[in-house]
Amino acid sequence: MELFLDSSNPREIDEARSWGLISGVTTNPSLIAAVGADMVPNLRRIVDASPGPVLVQAIGWNDPAPLMRQARWLHDFSEKIVVKLPMSEAGIQALLHLKREVTDMRLAVTAVASIAQAYLCGKAGADIVAIFNGPLDQGVDAMIELVEPVRTIYANYGFQTKILSCGRYPRLFGEVAIAGTDICTLKMEFMRLLYRHSYTDQRMTGFLSDWQKVFGDQTWPQG
Repeated sequence: MELFLDSSNPREIDEARSWGLISGVTTNPSLIAAVGADMVPNLRRIVDASPGPVLVQAIGWNDPAPLMRQARWLHDFSEKIVVKLPMSEAGIQALLHLKREVTDMRLAVTAVASIAQAYLCGKAGADIVAIFNGPLDQGVDAMIELVEPVRTIYANYGFQTKILSCGRYPRLFGEVAIAGTDICTLKMEFMRLLYRHSYTDQRMTGFLSDWQKVFGDQTWPQG
C-alpha cells in the first residue's frame, strides 16, 4: 500500500517527504483554495514538492467539455499530475473520451461513495478510484466497508483500477490496509497519528528515565 499526503501546503509536503515513506500527494479544490488566489504558481510548488504523483481535480460537475479541457491542460502542466474527475455522468463521459484521445493521461474519479459507483469507474477504465470511506466513516455509527467488496469486483472482471482510500485515524488506516487498498491518503494531522501511541510514549519515557539515573546525558559512542 502506498502512502499519499492530502495537502496543498509545500512545507507540509516537504516535512512528510523527509520522513521517507510518502509516495505522492492528493489535493482537492478546497485545499487548493485554502493556499490563496495564485493557483498556477501554487500548483507548481505542490508538484515540485511531491516525491511522486499529484492528484489534481478538474473543476466542475455536470458538463464534460470543460472537464476535458482542464484535464488536457493539467496533463500538459506536469507528467506527475493524475487528473481527478468527479463521480457523475459528466465525469465518466469525460473519462471515456479522454482515455480514447490521450492514452497516456492518468485519470482518477473522486468522491466515490458506493460500490456501484466504484464499479462504474472500473468499467470506464479509471486509473484510480478515490473512495471517500474516511469521511463516510465519520458520519455514521457503523464502519463503512467498501474496499474489500470493490477489490473483489475488480478481480472478478479484470479491472486494473487502483483503489485509493481517504484515511482517517489509525483504526481506519489499518482496516483499509487489511482490505487491500492500493493507496491511502491522509491529512498531515492523521499522518502524524500513525507514528504515535500513548503506550509507545510511556515506554520510551521510562527507558530514558532509567538510563539517565545511571548515565545522565551520555549515550553509546557515536561513530
